[in-house]
Amino acid sequence: MNRTWRFLPVVALALLMFGASVATATSVQKFSLQELTKKSSAIVMAKVEDSYSRWENKEIYTYYTLHVMEPVKGMKGETSLTIRQLGGRVDNIESIVPGMPKFLKGEEVVVFLTQKDAAGYPWVMGLQQGKYTITSDANGKKTVRNELGDLTRLLPDGTTDKSAKVSGELPLGAFLDRIKTDLNESGKVQVDPTTPTE
Repeated sequence: MNRTWRFLPVVALALLMFGASVATATSVQKFSLQELTKKSSAIVMAKVEDSYSRWENKEIYTYYTLHVMEPVKGMKGETSLTIRQLGGRVDNIESIVPGMPKFLKGEEVVVFLTQKDAAGYPWVMGLQQGKYTITSDANGKKTVRNELGDLTRLLPDGTTDKSAKVSGELPLGAFLDRIKTDLNESGKVQVDPTTPTE
């Protein structure tokens, strides 16, 4: 996994002066929405409440606390969860891992999560592939979209996926219905994922 360290602001100034670039890409296996749904240990719709970064074993990790608004898979009865990932900023040192999802305090998301790691924290499945941002229009209608950023997805034949880095916006209700249909929940009415619902 590619990782970039920044010693701010000295290195940032040097990069500006010499035109060097620290941005690289991370390559991971491509997951379809159905694959994310089936492989994830948990899927939740949540709101980002807080975050902090700290050093652990010579690496910087960032911890995000999310308020669970709706458990879609697993996590029944849970009201909050903490996820962790590599990278973050501590004092004037920043560790950047391309392809890691970025979370902003107050944003609403649908996240696909792995099983808990040895330290007891889940990770986002497939890096940025497993984070969908929820937005609202002027009328309050909610939609979701996935932004891959600098993540490169590998296809089974070893080639890279050339599709758009930002998915089209889908109505939140239709998106959740599609996930629940893929999960084949007991008693859930099967829906056509190509037909938007409110």
